[in-house]
Amino acid sequence: MHKFLLFLFCSFLLVSCVPPSGTSQDISGAWIDDQERLYYLDEDGGLGIPDRTAVSGVRWNMENGVLTLATMDSPGGDVRERRLILKKSGSGRMEFTDADGSTTVWKRSNTKVGRLDGTLFYRERMALPPEVVVDIQLYPLHSPVPVATSIRPASGSAQIDFRVYYLEQTMDAQVRLTASVLYSGETLFATQTDEVISIPGHPSVLVYRTVPGENQLPPLKTPASYKGTLKSGDKQVSVHLYLEEGGLALLTQDGDRNQYMGTWMEKDRNRTIEITRGVLKPVTATREAGGGLLLHGLSSQAVELKPADIPWPTQGFLLEGELRSENGTPVFSECNSQRDIPLLTTGKGYSQLNQIMQENGSASVVLEGRMQDGHLEASNVFLVRKGGVCSTENYASAPLLETYWRLREINGTPVTIFPDQPEPHLILRDNGQASGSDGCNNFFMSWKRKDNGMTFAAGGSTLRLCPQGEEQARAIHEMFSKVDAWNINGSMLELRSDNSIVAVLEAVDM
Repeated sequence: MHKFLLFLFCSFLLVSCVPPSGTSQDISGAWIDDQERLYYLDEDGGLGIPDRTAVSGVRWNMENGVLTLATMDSPGGDVRERRLILKKSGSGRMEFTDADGSTTVWKRSNTKVGRLDGTLFYRERMALPPEVVVDIQLYPLHSPVPVATSIRPASGSAQIDFRVYYLEQTMDAQVRLTASVLYSGETLFATQTDEVISIPGHPSVLVYRTVPGENQLPPLKTPASYKGTLKSGDKQVSVHLYLEEGGLALLTQDGDRNQYMGTWMEKDRNRTIEITRGVLKPVTATREAGGGLLLHGLSSQAVELKPADIPWPTQGFLLEGELRSENGTPVFSECNSQRDIPLLTTGKGYSQLNQIMQENGSASVVLEGRMQDGHLEASNVFLVRKGGVCSTENYASAPLLETYWRLREINGTPVTIFPDQPEPHLILRDNGQASGSDGCNNFFMSWKRKDNGMTFAAGGSTLRLCPQGEEQARAIHEMFSKVDAWNINGSMLELRSDNSIVAVLEAVDM
């Protein structure tokens, strides 16, 4: 009997000395994955994704070696779950296997993440559904671009708790807060004006009843497209707006120039559409009785848009995004909108993306593509960064002039930088002069532009003899002689000839 009790006692000691696997104490805190995405695992199971405003963390859980991440990207959408199977852990590093079998690595991050907890309350004596969705936006005092977002389910009661995770380095001492309480996509309560709150703090914010049917429009039917004209000096600029299901938007000016992929969301009882475009200033569109839109924020004057059955641009434009695998199929997540866009299996670009996925698992890519019925047809892939990430700074479009443009792709072929030779690049001056390097010799030439048209004239160059790169240098000069148009998409400059991209350049120094 004594031996049995001694055995039980020793067994209890042994068990008590083994730390539980996957507890919050083990892995709570800030982590960054191999795609440079930041996750904050709160000790109480709350999940923060503070460096992205297009998607919001809801909760996390670690059980039996499986990490589950729950997120939301729309107040009217569903909670999405992603499961990662833990393979290895230790020394501030975790290695997971995704659902499709690909490997992702998380590392501890020193990024300081703050948390704002607060309460919404209303004065009406009424009961709410058991579960509602709370949408919180934090803005700088003098900027329309949100610095933090929270879209989370909450318990319906007279006092509704909310939580927002944010990056401490980007947060001011005072910010503006907007809030809405929704059920089944319908706004029940909302702030009437922005609330100015202090950080840190525990604000209590009054929200007001939005009466169903009172000045409320039915949800917008998508896909929808609109056309209008923007007056710019003595010129008339065509403006097109495309709204797709799932919150994907495309705003174009002048047909091929200044195309911005982004997201859209209905607000203010479906009377206002807010269109975000990465770090660019959001624009809003007020719905009118006749079905049209009044677009604000694109210029000093509002632009009247009328419904128009217009196709997406047939010419391809540059898109940057993250390529990953889901069940062996490539998925493209566009950087500016942070939306997964279904890929068409047609076109040269799909086979390229499929090969990249097979070789790398995940990568950041720049591709030429066009949209068809909510799907992306990739015609060519220009730039691949293994394990690369989206950079929101890329979408604050680089200026054409006085920018150091590094040549990345020519005629669909990656540019090679040879040892002890300069990298191919281009700098365009306001005086009509251009200079750069073909990877061997420095060159100079004159150039002209009109709207989105561009031409180069023959110039001169140094006469250095290079051991490598003669054929590439010749191709670069031949390319310049064929250029007839240009377009900038974020940090990428595309040079065109006969509506085809002949070169892709990346802004390095502005």
